[in-house]
This record gives sequence, structure tokens and C-alpha cells, in this order.
Amino acid sequence: MSLGEMIGYVASALVFCTFYVRTMFPLRIIAIASNFAFIVYASLEGLAPILILHLMLLPINATRLFQIQNLISFTRSNPDVDNSVEALLPFMKPQKLAKGELLFSKGDFSSHMYYLQDGKIRLEEINKAVASGTLLGEMGLFSPNRQRTATAVAETDCRLLSIDDKSLYQAYYQNPKLGFYLIKLIMARILENNDQSPPSPPEGVQNQSGASKVGNPQVAVDGVLGFPG
Repeated sequence: MSLGEMIGYVASALVFCTFYVRTMFPLRIIAIASNFAFIVYASLEGLAPILILHLMLLPINATRLFQIQNLISFTRSNPDVDNSVEALLPFMKPQKLAKGELLFSKGDFSSHMYYLQDGKIRLEEINKAVASGTLLGEMGLFSPNRQRTATAVAETDCRLLSIDDKSLYQAYYQNPKLGFYLIKLIMARILENNDQSPPSPPEGVQNQSGASKVGNPQVAVDGVLGFPG
């Protein structure tokens, strides 16, 4: 067996390994290793089509690996972001919003969840600004009617990452801890909302018009839970 054939078998084994990798970061590393192995194999054996193919694939895989690494580094540098968010990053697409631009409106169908990398977004119904390092839009994505419960407008120029529902399910399959993170996130916001809720009046207490006093109804808002102003 020649040296070229041995390297070819190694390259094929690396490709085989990619089918058993469940997360994108190690998959890209193995893909880059296989690119190098195929380039050497094709050069030694004079296989021009294989050589050209992997010379083209190598920079693509390297670029994707660099992008994933940058996103992971960003989330780890933010103490408020759970490491489980890293499972979402390979599935998310970058998006930009100019100051004053609308991200979504109350009542819209919810098909995406967002991660705010940089900037501020204001939720108009509760007049609250969402800062960078925050997931938003998950409440509408998991609500029964899939409707947005608030209007989100860019308060500054913003950089976001978005993920649709199908990609979110894929990310959950690859990292089941993501599901527990989202459950904890939603429950934390519900508990925060309950803590802010005004106490209910004693039974039978009425206002001047004769109607019983009740607290403001809670509004579950995409990204934040709050009360109407």
C-alpha cells in the first residue's frame, strides 16, 4: 500500500467520523482535518477533481469554524448567558436592525427566537429596554397561539442572531440541556413577573364606581414578562 493510499484511507475515516459528531464545532474541526488529508492524497495520486474540491472546501470550513468560535467566545464573555446558548449558535443567522426599525409587532405570528449581540431593543407595551446578551422572542415561540405579545423596536443600531422553530428543534436534539435552559429561562421570567404583581385586594373591596378592585392583568411579553403601563 502506497503512502497516498494510506492517507486516502485516513481522509475517508475522518469523513466517516463526521456522521457521528452531534455538534457543529468538532464537526468543523474534523472536516478541516479531512480536507487536509484529501488534499495530500489527491496531490500524491494526481487526482485533480478531488484536489480542487477540497481546496475549495477548506476555506469554507475554516471560515465557519472561525465564526462559531467567535460566537462562543462572545457568549462566554457575558456572565448573564448560560453555556447552553452555545448549542444555538451554529443554527442562528446574523441580522442587523437600524435604530427605530421594527423587529416584530404585537399579534404577529411567532416563528423566530432572537439573541441580541449588541445594542438595545425596547418592548413598547411595558416600556422596557432589552440589553445585549439577552434571548428574546421565546415566549411567543412556545405560546399555544404562537402570537407575539409585544412590539419590539430597536432603540439603537443592533446586531442579532435569529433561529427559526425547526432549527431550534435540531439544536435541542443535539443538546438536550438546551431544553432545560429554556424551561428555566421562561420560569424565571414568570416568577419575576409574579414578584412584581400588585397584591390582590381583599374579597368584597370595591372602588368608587362599585366595581371590585383588581390588579392589572399580567402580560407575558416576548423576552420579558411585565405589566401594561
